[in-house]
Amino acid sequence: MKASDIIKKIEQWAPQNLVDTWDNTGLQIGDPEQMIKGIIISMDVTEEVVEEAIREQCNMIVTHHPFIFRPIDRLILNTYKGRLIKKIISNDILIYNAHTNLDLAEEGINDQLAVLFKMKDTEILSELSTEELVKVAVYVPETHQNNILEALSESGAGHIGDYSECSFTVKGTGRFRPQAGSNPFLGSTGKLESVAEVRIETIVKKDLLQTTLDMIKEEHPYEEVAFDIFPMLNKGKGFGYGRVGNIDDCSLKELAESTKALLNLDEIRVYGSDQDYINRIAVCGGAGSDFIKDVAKKGAQAYITGDIKYHDAQLAYEEGIVIIDGTHYGTERIILPVMENRLNEYTHNSIKIRIHEDRSFHFVCY
Repeated sequence: MKASDIIKKIEQWAPQNLVDTWDNTGLQIGDPEQMIKGIIISMDVTEEVVEEAIREQCNMIVTHHPFIFRPIDRLILNTYKGRLIKKIISNDILIYNAHTNLDLAEEGINDQLAVLFKMKDTEILSELSTEELVKVAVYVPETHQNNILEALSESGAGHIGDYSECSFTVKGTGRFRPQAGSNPFLGSTGKLESVAEVRIETIVKKDLLQTTLDMIKEEHPYEEVAFDIFPMLNKGKGFGYGRVGNIDDCSLKELAESTKALLNLDEIRVYGSDQDYINRIAVCGGAGSDFIKDVAKKGAQAYITGDIKYHDAQLAYEEGIVIIDGTHYGTERIILPVMENRLNEYTHNSIKIRIHEDRSFHFVCY
């Protein structure tokens, strides 16, 4: 399987339009046309990860964090980064990452955290963007309407909330006069033709519009397809950082202990005063201190995230929130088994896929 095929599948899950403006995400080193023999999944690209890829004959590394985050203005081969890049290129290893798009995606890191902590009535903690929607109306002979409905379904059009393949059909009469040089499916050149047609309307995500139109044209019997595209003010699905939701009543100690167990941590830090009980929490993978005020606005009593500094904890205390620092690594590494399962599904278990567990520079407990 080509790297480009694997990347296409990953980006259907975590699309590029979800990448935050400050981020650097996607293919960073390698040839997208390269045939992939095996994949190493890791949080980061380190020397240990690259050595494992070489040892296991895996020529693709998929990480969450970008290997190249800021522009490289020089490549010195006796530095850690330079030595590593040389080794990667010399061994034809492809480097790809899914970062903020995987944070925001459906069933991405934050959704996985919400499932892990058995959150109910879950919502986005801090919304970053919403899908742009358009309405597409296409006119087709009654005899071919099922072909168009199937094309719309396959293109991903017609999603409204938890419902799929939503559309509306109106019967009518289509009229046209084929001109010289045309090759009409129905009718004759120069003669006005009337045909029993239907107008099929559906909702389409703007980023899927061209795909939808291409699939309509492929299945439509006419050489010139009549369709209308309308911009919409309807709000599409939202995407953002973190999740907030309700949980069964528990004490702070119980929540702290369960956080430790669920994130497979040896120790955690808890900031704030004890609470009588907790029944609404927020979670955010990685460094979530930017969203402390959002946690307060959403009415959560506790916030589980990583990379908490002294003044972050002080702000949370002022807002009446308890923070449980589950570490940057702990709150994000939960996505690795999910990625492994998806890659096995994408590749039909046809290539070797391994998770690299690297805690060497994340934390040390004594």
